Amino acid sequence: MNSSFHRADFLCKSKKCVSLFVAILLLATPLWAQRPTTPPAQPQAKTPKIPDPTFETLLGADTYKLYGEVRNVGQLLSTGGAGEIVDPIIKLANPPPEFQSIIKFLKKNEEALATSRLLFASWPARADVPNAFVAIEFATPEEAAKFSPKLETFLPTVLPPVPIEPEPKPNPPPEAKPSEPGNQPMAETRKEGTQASPPAEKRAGSARTEAPQEHLPFVISHKGNLVFISDKSFKFEKLHPASSKALAEDQSFRIAHDRFSNESIFLYFSVALEDRSKPLASPTPVVTVKVAEPSARPQSDPSTRPPSSSSETPDETRNVMLVGAPQSTPEPPPPVRTRQQQAQMNASSQMGQMLDLLGVGEPQWPEAVGVALVLDNNEYVVRAILIEPPERRKLLLPFLPQLLSGATYAAEAPQVLPDDTEAFVSASIDLSQTYEGMRKEAEIRAKASARQIQTSPKDAPLDAFAEFEKKAGFKIKDDLLPTLGNEIAVAGSLKTLQGVGVFGAPPPPKPSPSPGEATTDHTKGSDVFPMLLIAVKDRDGARRLMPHVLDGLGMGEANMIAQVEKHDDAEIVNYAGLFAYAFVGNFLVISEAATVRHVVEAWANHQTLGSNATFRNFTRWQARQTLGQIYVSPALMDSYREQLNKQAPKMDPALRDSLMSLSPAPQAISYSLTNEGFGALHELHLPKDLVIAMVAGTSASMSAIKQGSPETNEMIAIGGLRMVANAENTYSAGVGKGSYGTLDQLVAQKLVMLELFKNYGYKIDLVVVGDQFEAVATPVEYGKTGSRSFFVDKSGVVRGDDHGGGPATVGDKPIEP
Repeated sequence: MNSSFHRADFLCKSKKCVSLFVAILLLATPLWAQRPTTPPAQPQAKTPKIPDPTFETLLGADTYKLYGEVRNVGQLLSTGGAGEIVDPIIKLANPPPEFQSIIKFLKKNEEALATSRLLFASWPARADVPNAFVAIEFATPEEAAKFSPKLETFLPTVLPPVPIEPEPKPNPPPEAKPSEPGNQPMAETRKEGTQASPPAEKRAGSARTEAPQEHLPFVISHKGNLVFISDKSFKFEKLHPASSKALAEDQSFRIAHDRFSNESIFLYFSVALEDRSKPLASPTPVVTVKVAEPSARPQSDPSTRPPSSSSETPDETRNVMLVGAPQSTPEPPPPVRTRQQQAQMNASSQMGQMLDLLGVGEPQWPEAVGVALVLDNNEYVVRAILIEPPERRKLLLPFLPQLLSGATYAAEAPQVLPDDTEAFVSASIDLSQTYEGMRKEAEIRAKASARQIQTSPKDAPLDAFAEFEKKAGFKIKDDLLPTLGNEIAVAGSLKTLQGVGVFGAPPPPKPSPSPGEATTDHTKGSDVFPMLLIAVKDRDGARRLMPHVLDGLGMGEANMIAQVEKHDDAEIVNYAGLFAYAFVGNFLVISEAATVRHVVEAWANHQTLGSNATFRNFTRWQARQTLGQIYVSPALMDSYREQLNKQAPKMDPALRDSLMSLSPAPQAISYSLTNEGFGALHELHLPKDLVIAMVAGTSASMSAIKQGSPETNEMIAIGGLRMVANAENTYSAGVGKGSYGTLDQLVAQKLVMLELFKNYGYKIDLVVVGDQFEAVATPVEYGKTGSRSFFVDKSGVVRGDDHGGGPATVGDKPIEP
């Protein structure tokens, strides 16, 4: 009975379970039929994290033209050498407070910035990126986040807020209502990292005066281990668009960056990017010339008349004459010259016409330029690489498109130059290719000249080279060039090279000797006559051609007075003191007679520059095979120190102490040009003490100008009178129509700035009578703002002397330029 009951109960429960299962199955079938066709959603994958930007990924190759890096920023002002340049500026030049604040901030944070790199970029190639962009790299994101608030506190002290100039808006049409769409002012985008104020509300019909708005001229932000400073907000995708490769992947940048990876300061400029972006707007201000309008102007409505005051239009283009700028001043009558002197002048003019052709043609600029600066213990080293395609012609200088570089060479000129040579420049030149380019340009000029004068090709004037060959009786390419080598050098004392403008502006010319004055003294003219050395492959062939070279230059008569002097293996040909030449070693040496004799004697006695210990020490770093080199002996530093010693008694004590602390050890300047396959590599070594002395002297001069010392005021007054004379010539040739202008007229034409005199203790009086003018500058307070008075007239010669505060006259002695 019980078992039957249990079986019945089991069957009952089983039936209920089956029924429940069937019911669930029946209910689930329609739902299963309506299921989505896509597979069930999987757990959502995490969005990959965008990596923080780095120096290598931050900028695109086509974003900025100028890029720079400063490595180990915090160490530059301590152990990097920059502090030795900054100190005299702080002590002597009295720089602006902002400059001093920046130096203090860097020194205060020297430890935080010790190993940091600073990236800066400017000259954007696109308009959607900041004009100035700076990034500072730290070791960790925590250090970057810690440094960012320091910048936010410091930068407003040196870059204060600037007012926001409201943009003029056209008046709404009468039927427009303030509530209509399109009449509401757009919200101003807030710049990241600044506390910019929101724009003031402008309600239509409101007459209340709005409070002036200001904003900071920079933006500070940080991401990862980088802190950014820019002049406006930016987006990373704009700095490095996805469509452009990274700057670090650009081949030219990679070459320069890898070549200068260890230098303290690195600069890179993309010349190719500049060429491609010429049609775009450049941040560099464009200088325009404003044409002077006639003085008689038609009267117009005052409400529409443009402002004429310079204070009302501060950005107006001003046509201001620069102090000392070369202008068309009346030339003094030419001196009377002897026949020999005239022949020399003609020969120099002919040579000048031929040499001018070196710069004719389209300049061959490199694809990019990389520059690095190393601040070592005893010298500052500047390195530059000009990156060019390998198929390009090898130029020594980009702006001399016809001067082609020759093969590398081991310089032999020092083995011929005397050991007391103070400076020389040497280079390897491919004379054949250089001549071909110059000759082609000469022919183009000759044909253009023939078209202008409308002559037949048969009667057309010869070009400079053809005229030379006709007079000389030989071919330059076939006869002369095969006798010469590639190395050419110019050498001499610092005074001689300054005389020809190698190391600065040449000194004022000496008066020519009067007719009949003896010129056989070999020492005369040595101050302005350097040595020219040309490598020779065929001495006999070159010796035969030298007299004919003089024929080609129009100096053939000099061959009649040539005297030959034998000195061992060398032979000197002396042209009666005019000049001389000799074949010394493998070189043709050309100079005046005394200098050539000195070269021959030094070479015979083995007292050459190549055996000079100082020369060897300061050029030891140079590669043996070069394309060019420059050497300036310690005589430059010695002469600079000698001048400073003479001025020491009246020198500022701080300047004197700074200069006297410099090392007395002799130091030289050296330079080398090589090519490693990617382009020309220039390297210049400058003595640290020379750089510091020049910075100290310049800083002291700037301080003197600010303080208005009498000597400084006098120099400014002299320059001001020269400016007046130049302004008078410009006025006479322009609106004056042959007449000179009064002081008010010169000022109205913006040719003279009276502030130049008012600010520096001198007053000016200008008198114009007919075709003459006289300008006088006198000190405002005699003995305090200046002692000498100055005078200038239409001759352009400034004269002056001490007149106790009275005016100078035409009878005073001229002031040396």
